[in-house]
Amino acid sequence: MHDLRRLRAFYAVAEHGSFSAAGLELGYAQSVVSHHVAALERQLGLTLINRGTRPVSVTHAGARLRHHAEIILGQVSAAEDDLRAIAGLESGTLKVGAFLSVCNTFLPAAVARFERAHPEVELEIAQLEEPAALRKLRSGDLDVAVVWRIPDVPGTPGAGRDDGFDELHLADDPYWIVLPARHRLGRRREVPLGELADERFIAPPAHEHTLSYRAMLAQLWSQAGIEPRVHEVQDVTVARAMIAAGLSVGLLSELTMSEQRPDIAVRPIRGSDPRRRLYATWLRGRRVPAVARMVRYLAEAAQARLGRPQPSSGP
Repeated sequence: MHDLRRLRAFYAVAEHGSFSAAGLELGYAQSVVSHHVAALERQLGLTLINRGTRPVSVTHAGARLRHHAEIILGQVSAAEDDLRAIAGLESGTLKVGAFLSVCNTFLPAAVARFERAHPEVELEIAQLEEPAALRKLRSGDLDVAVVWRIPDVPGTPGAGRDDGFDELHLADDPYWIVLPARHRLGRRREVPLGELADERFIAPPAHEHTLSYRAMLAQLWSQAGIEPRVHEVQDVTVARAMIAAGLSVGLLSELTMSEQRPDIAVRPIRGSDPRRRLYATWLRGRRVPAVARMVRYLAEAAQARLGRPQPSSGP
């Protein structure tokens, strides 16, 4: 496997499920991507891509190679970064990933500050959730990412995770009960969850990056002795609109409510203080000089928006 172009082309196709999308990412024509993948298959004597599916998918052999390619390409990027750091290079590209509510709130301030201080470094910003962000950190397609985890929720992905990453706790993003403006409990200073037993809660479907949130909801409901109905929606902007229309109530974080709305009431939960922790994370051992500066700007922007993080004994 002496030609890394073939491995990069295969990995991009496996990630995107598309030869054309892989070409766009790599700056190749689709035919060039197809040529590189076919050459790699001939070299290995194995079929790596199921071309008859839409989107295309990896075979069993392809899935195994995808895992190794993620590590190999990440190590190649780490070696390149290490040499740049030794040479003291300040130019190049810094690739930053973050989830939607960070992109909508404090990330722009951190990016603007970085660009003013380091105009010679080109920034690439990607909006994505933690599972995809960690894969791209391992493969070298991202240099630093902002992710979130909910503490004290057992049995969920990411609890106590290390997996070869370093991280900095940026801030805590508290969760609030969100009600329609004219809700019967909307005038309360705090809302007991037990009084929402007959309400319909709005929540995202239980996918890989939302499992800890759904587990936190279940834990809070159990502590309050309620089993409410759930209305699932994908997008938090839809959730806010449904709440405002009186169709549901919800538990939303501070960052997801970046704009004040007169048609909803936002209240703390009586006797509980749920929150998620925000982290900047990067692959351990990668020496990208610009990462430390971006992490500092992210921390200061996050704390300007949310305050300093609470001390914690765990992850």
